[in-house]
Formats: sequence, structure tokens, C-alpha cells
Amino acid sequence: MFEWNPLNLPDAALHHWIMAIVAGALGFIIGYISRQSLIDQLEGDLASTDRELDDCLRAPVVPLSSGADESAVLNRIRARASEVNFDRIGRASAADADDLKDIVGVGPFLERKLHAIGIYTFRQVANFTKDDIDKVNDIIEFFPGRIERDNWVGQAADLDKRK
Repeated sequence: MFEWNPLNLPDAALHHWIMAIVAGALGFIIGYISRQSLIDQLEGDLASTDRELDDCLRAPVVPLSSGADESAVLNRIRARASEVNFDRIGRASAADADDLKDIVGVGPFLERKLHAIGIYTFRQVANFTKDDIDKVNDIIEFFPGRIERDNWVGQAADLDKRK
């Protein structure tokens, strides 16, 4: 009754070969088209990046800050010193000053900025809260989050204990 076996047909092998060739050709075509679209996308991204690079290279070079620029920055910072809550973090004077450059992340200019708003000691920095950090960060025009990443509060507390 069911004796018909398609594999016993004389041209079954030929059908299998034709199907394999068609499947391979379709796979090649689909792969080629998707690869070409990826290449087109990457070439567009590269062209965009090249334009951005050219724009950067054509931009005027801004010289590093000179003394006049530094004075303007420090005066601008001094004008905002009243925004810091010194009742909580404590008051200090230049006579009490610690070397704030011992805190990792504080360089000479940043130390001058801190002095401009009245922060002179490790104890003051150690007393910072999150709000103080945000306020001081804004006033001294520093990178957002950098004070926390460099852990100024913890470093200042350790340095104050060693003092």
C-alpha cells in the first residue's frame, strides 16, 4: 500500500543537489545584502566622525589660562563664597591653612579656588555633606561628581587625624 519511497525515484539525488544549491545561493545573497548594509552604516559613521574631527581641527586653539584669566576665575568664585554653610563645616583662615594639595585630586589651582571661598583646612573638607559637596563643586566650577569619586571627605578626615 505505501510502497512509494521518494528517495528511490531516479532523479531524487538531483532534486537534493538543486535544493542545496538554491539554499546556498539564498544564504549567500542574504548574507551579502546584510553585510553591505552594515558596511554602508559604518561608512556613514566614519564620514560623520571625519567631519567632527575636521571641525575640531579647524576650531581656534584656546591658550591655557593666563594670570589674568585665573584672577577673573578666583574673583568670580570669591563672589559666591557666601553660599557655603561655614556654620556647619567650620571656619578657618589662611593662618590655619593645611596643604590641601595632599588630597588626591586637588592641584595648586584648585587649592587656590578652595582658599578663595574660605576652605583652608582638612577639617572643613572632612565635614562636607552631600549638599556641601554639590555646592562647592558648583562654586569652584569643578567636574560634577569628581569630589565624591576622589573621596575628598575620607582623605581629608585621614589627613586631619594624622596632623
